[in-house]
Amino acid sequence: MKKSLLLLVLSATCFVTSESWAQQNWVEGGNNLTGVGRIGSNTNNSVIFETNNLERARVTAAGLWGFGTEEPNAKVHINSSLEQIPFRVQIQNTTKLLVYKNGGVSIGTFVNPPTNGLYVEGRVGLGASLPSAKLHIKHNSTRSAPHLFLYEDDSDYVRINFGNTNTTNYFALAALPAASNAAAKLNFRYSNTDDILTVQGNEKVGINNNNPQADLHVRHGLGSGTTNGLRLHNAGPNNENWNLYVLNTTGALELYQNGEFRGSFDDVSGVYTAASDIKMKKDIQKSDAVLPKVLQLGVKKYHFQKNVSTDTKYYGMIAQEVEKIFPEVVHHRQADDGTEHYTLDYSAFGVLAVKAIQEQQQTIASLTDRIARLEAAIGTNNVSGLKDIDLAGVSLEQNQPNPFNQVTTFRYTLPVGTNGMLKIYEASSGTLVKTLPAPAIGQVQVNANDFKAGTYVYTLVVNGKVAASKQMLIVQ
Repeated sequence: MKKSLLLLVLSATCFVTSESWAQQNWVEGGNNLTGVGRIGSNTNNSVIFETNNLERARVTAAGLWGFGTEEPNAKVHINSSLEQIPFRVQIQNTTKLLVYKNGGVSIGTFVNPPTNGLYVEGRVGLGASLPSAKLHIKHNSTRSAPHLFLYEDDSDYVRINFGNTNTTNYFALAALPAASNAAAKLNFRYSNTDDILTVQGNEKVGINNNNPQADLHVRHGLGSGTTNGLRLHNAGPNNENWNLYVLNTTGALELYQNGEFRGSFDDVSGVYTAASDIKMKKDIQKSDAVLPKVLQLGVKKYHFQKNVSTDTKYYGMIAQEVEKIFPEVVHHRQADDGTEHYTLDYSAFGVLAVKAIQEQQQTIASLTDRIARLEAAIGTNNVSGLKDIDLAGVSLEQNQPNPFNQVTTFRYTLPVGTNGMLKIYEASSGTLVKTLPAPAIGQVQVNANDFKAGTYVYTLVVNGKVAASKQMLIVQ
């Protein structure tokens, strides 16, 4: 009996001692550990944390932490009720990360995030540790790995809107990929108007036209070329610009420079007509005589520098030569980059030709009258033998050079046995200014210093009868 009681006491003592050793890390108020302390289970069972006799958390045998769930399926699994905030992180008592009870996440602040959405107080860097914008994406992109890919979950447009607090209006960017290049579009739109710019997959661009039919198709407003149409504007301080405008009534293409009408192209023939309204002109005066100058113009055939020798040559004039005669039609341009070049207003020669023809017609009329008076005078004087003379073999060549400013030579042919003379008349008045004998050698010279600059008519008279007449021009 004593032996049995002694064994029972020894067993109880060992049991109590072993229980105290096993629980040395579970002392309330903390432990004075001499080594690594542990709390948990060494068996294949979960460790449950309770308060108020209710489970608050557990660690499964697999090491998964569960809060509000008995079956965590992640390293940390939090499950809360609709009345609880499931997760919150603070730094110095300031919330920096919040998973709110509506399912949204807020970063950097305690602001309630959008339901099932994300609110970020600071900047976001994707691949950028120091983002310089609200969203900064740093990435070495390729066609197959772009910085950003927006994908429409339907066959509709992919859209991005741009707005601010000033108005409810906004700009929008909408892209529509399509199987057909012509049907694929990228539209720039303003909510208060419509599509402003359209770029199609077939490389056509439309402005105010979402179905462009050319490489660049501009559909401008109705009004005038002052504020509508296509404008080319120099960025320099002079604010120079040109507008192209299609007239609604006729379809003509009008040109405006700094808001002022300059001319138009006819919608049928394409002919250009320059502005010529008297309302647009001032300091109007009659033109000086131009015929003597017109006769000095030298028409040339030439190649431009970019031509090759086998190219067809052009007819035209040299601006520097024309400038000495008609400086008004020559323009010396200095480009913004400092280069210089001459241009020539060829259209002005049509006007000059009209004036020259008018002057020439006056000369012809004057000569006709003068010849008639000469013939009448000869007939009145009844010079012996004039009616019977055969003028076959008489000829008068154009003086050379002509125009001239020094000496010119008259060449002619006289039949044997005849007498000739040259009479020189002022073309404008018909006044006889000089009479020269015409020797049989067939030529005679005159000096320009004996005359005033202008147009003259010289007549070969044979045996008192007018045989031939020519015109000459003296320049100083």
